Amino acid sequence: MKQTAAIRDIETDRAHGGSWLFLTNHMHVLASISRAPDATIRQTATRVGISERAAAQIIKDLEEGGYLTRTRIGRRNQYLLHRDLPLRHPMHGHRTIGELLDCLNHGL
Repeated sequence: MKQTAAIRDIETDRAHGGSWLFLTNHMHVLASISRAPDATIRQTATRVGISERAAAQIIKDLEEGGYLTRTRIGRRNQYLLHRDLPLRHPMHGHRTIGELLDCLNHGL
């Protein structure tokens, strides 16, 4: 299987002592879906740099948490983000996922 540039970058960072990231894989999956709501799990997993199984579990977590809704269209899924929901940590519960996604996607 070919490695993507994103996976290589993460692996390079970790090889040089960087073993942690500021955002979780849940946030990376959410950001990926916000950019491509009709992407396959494989495409999302590749973009984030995780396995398809991990991506599927994260999507399930996000659905169960009410942060996204999946709609089946033919053989594909389409995801709808619920951007008005609050972030989960008490320190940041006054902010929404939409605000964080806007910050990540469009800059500060």
